[in-house]
Amino acid sequence: MAPVLFLNAHPTYNDMSVGISSLVEHVIRLTQYRDRDRLDSALTEAMMDLLAPLEVTLVGVVSEAGQRYWLPWIRRERGGELQTLSDPLWVQVPQLQRLEDDPHRRHCLESLQPVEISPVAGSTDCLTLVPLFEDAREHGLGVIEIRSAQRLGPAELNMLGRLLSVYRNMQGMLDYSECDALTGLLNRKSFDDAFFKMLRDGSAEPSTPLSAEQVERRHAAAPTYWLAMLDVDHFKQVNDVHGHSIGDEVLLLLARLLKGTLRSLDRVFRFGGEEFVVLLRCPDEAGALSAMERFRGRMADYTFPQVGHITVSVGVTALRAGDSPSAARERADQAVYYAKEHGRNQVHSYEQLIARGVLQIDSKVGGVELF
Repeated sequence: MAPVLFLNAHPTYNDMSVGISSLVEHVIRLTQYRDRDRLDSALTEAMMDLLAPLEVTLVGVVSEAGQRYWLPWIRRERGGELQTLSDPLWVQVPQLQRLEDDPHRRHCLESLQPVEISPVAGSTDCLTLVPLFEDAREHGLGVIEIRSAQRLGPAELNMLGRLLSVYRNMQGMLDYSECDALTGLLNRKSFDDAFFKMLRDGSAEPSTPLSAEQVERRHAAAPTYWLAMLDVDHFKQVNDVHGHSIGDEVLLLLARLLKGTLRSLDRVFRFGGEEFVVLLRCPDEAGALSAMERFRGRMADYTFPQVGHITVSVGVTALRAGDSPSAARERADQAVYYAKEHGRNQVHSYEQLIARGVLQIDSKVGGVELF
């Protein structure tokens, strides 16, 4: 490992020992976490301790309706506490700053290189932008904004680079364990954790105070989360007629259509084979059904190479207080089954089917039967 440079122009042995010890301590903390939020917090705290800047902000990228936006989510000022700037569960994405409206951040993100911004008139503070990752990845796009009293020198940038190498390696390990190898979507293993986190965060108050408007919107938006289950219609025929390699290509393209149709704050999982699950953040049932209907339509219109047109059957259900992953999936699956039995290429809500009387809850066994 190459020697580490520190901030003093002529560091003493004790200075270097303290610096190395502090860096090692933060590396140990980073490697302890298997949660992306905690990794982000640990990275921010490490930069504040090792670089001694005036302020550090992590700014992510989210998308909705084909447009990308900046989402500042963590900030730490010198002498202050770690702040959560945005509540991803409730943020109104179209109200955020668009990607193209900040050319410096955008250049940093697209060039994957640090960007130094000269102080504006009346200020001596320097702003350095650093990409969170060194490649154009699907998860975790964003930049780090470091505001300092003077320019970051080679020593500081060297230390930051080493710290980011550890952070990026840990994120890569999470990608490997949480994502489906074929489609890049989240896998079934990570579903339960995401499910319970959404239930917990959706019902609990955020760690940082919200404005009166945010509080009002928060309580007016329940239920917020919906689970959708998708099943590809007649997928066995695709494998039987065209082979499994073409079937895999269909699943990969379907995953891209899903990601391109839904918002980046929604969570999409491949459960295996041709079955997919989506956790949606919507204020009401109409919004959830509209989102899945939009995908169903795009899927039906898309021409798959060598296969042609393929459809999906979709079931949607609201997440309930005290819900379990298996119970929510069972409700959505019943709606999928109803769609399959009634012509396929449809989106149905479990709650609407119950209200219409076309599904019957069997209280003795806790199951659901079709009339």
